[in-house]
Amino acid sequence: MRKMSQVERKAYTVERVEPTTVKFRAEEENVTLRLFAVPVALFSSKSSFTPLVSVVIAVDTDKPRMGEMCDPTKFGSHRAVSPMGLEVQEGWTVLSSNDVEVRLRVEVTNLNVYPELRDGIGNPCVNVSWILLTNVK
Repeated sequence: MRKMSQVERKAYTVERVEPTTVKFRAEEENVTLRLFAVPVALFSSKSSFTPLVSVVIAVDTDKPRMGEMCDPTKFGSHRAVSPMGLEVQEGWTVLSSNDVEVRLRVEVTNLNVYPELRDGIGNPCVNVSWILLTNVK
């Protein structure tokens, strides 16, 4: 019978949080997204580390305006536009646990913008798909 490896929850310290920033143009406005990887837990098994994160997304536009309230259930009935002129600046969240540094990076894999839908302060609604990349030193 094979013995299951033990997964241990590790104590960690957040050393740095630097957002991944995505700038683009959507129709007639310039939009900036900031994606923050916020650690919730860190697990280890032998020499591997598995972080659990929440990603917080902040949206800013140079042309805020009111519109229909952003709601994911409305995506099917509204037109999505593809962002143009994407500029991505990689950000990292750095954790330390004992003598190990764990670097987390959010990478955007898909981005849709819904210009008719707006958040409470006038920014366009966005639908972002992402993956988390982990580097352990």
